[in-house]
Amino acid sequence: MNFEIHPLPTQRKVSPTSWKPPTDIRVISADDHNMEAEHLWEERLPDKFKNRAPKLWHDKSGWHLELRGRLLDTPGVDPDLAEGLTGMWSRDDRLRAMDAEGVSASLLYHARLQTLNILIKDEPDLYTACVDVYNEWLSEFTKPAAQRLFGVALLPTFLEPEASRDYLQKIADLGFKAMMMPSFPRGVRYNAKELDPLWRAIEDSQIPLSFHITATLEFMGRGSLGANIARNMSPFRPLLAQLMFSGVFERHPGLRVVFTEGGAAWVADALYGFDKVCRDYYESLRPRLAQLPSYYWKRQCYATFMDDPIAMELIDRIGTDNVMWSLDYPHPEGVHGYAGEVAKNIYDSIGHERAKKVLGGNAASVWGI
Repeated sequence: MNFEIHPLPTQRKVSPTSWKPPTDIRVISADDHNMEAEHLWEERLPDKFKNRAPKLWHDKSGWHLELRGRLLDTPGVDPDLAEGLTGMWSRDDRLRAMDAEGVSASLLYHARLQTLNILIKDEPDLYTACVDVYNEWLSEFTKPAAQRLFGVALLPTFLEPEASRDYLQKIADLGFKAMMMPSFPRGVRYNAKELDPLWRAIEDSQIPLSFHITATLEFMGRGSLGANIARNMSPFRPLLAQLMFSGVFERHPGLRVVFTEGGAAWVADALYGFDKVCRDYYESLRPRLAQLPSYYWKRQCYATFMDDPIAMELIDRIGTDNVMWSLDYPHPEGVHGYAGEVAKNIYDSIGHERAKKVLGGNAASVWGI
């Protein structure tokens, strides 16, 4: 073996000599994670759902989630691999970890909530109730550190588009600046006409919408862990194409969409390919776009990354205003522990003014931080 191995997150130490950006650069992590409260759904779901409540708990072996009597931990993977740092659930420890790496603000996505996507098709009422409980709890969790921790609510009304406007008002009333929907919910097509009320309501809310990568176990057997992780880290090209070519961005120019944790280099090739499809198949496309896909991307879309030097080389194609750095705390693929080294590489690669946007300025602008 002749290559460097990164320590597991629980073994990483932040060096006191870690590089810090110039003082006029505010560092914001556009994608971090925190664990839902232990026994959250068992304790907070309305009584009519209590007998179906997901069970979330923590013991000496890590975090565990059970649904319908089935343990939903990833087979063969130590829960501590991605969930072992106490800052995953302790607000004070999280803030200390942010201070150690010079991060002034953090966008907080879920941990185990996405596992409940399996409920979307068969038990949508339970899914929506679980999401509602999560959103209310997350608002409470972030409130004591409201200037630094920004929770990402989950919008469940892709299952009931006509209810979107009312639920978006609830998200706003809870104080959220950011929200997300599942990237690939079972039985839901984001290009369906039936979802038009959803897109109109999201645009009118002016709250940016995020899609986050999803953990999917597609491969089994030898090499399956690496294959599944590699597949999960690169999911967004088909989703962007569906939204783009169905005219969602064209019909809703105020809609802003963030593609989260999938890196940014993929965008350059995708935009070239989408523009070519638009040119080559224009007479057959329905609907026909008034502009090339790359136009809508640069007007309305963003990608987050952790360590993506190829994206920095291609940043003119992707858009300096369309890329946001993240720590991805506390995942192994994240850069917790050596964020200073990555930030320096970004700074040296793209220069001061661009780094100022990528390392925090874009996130501050998108979410009004």
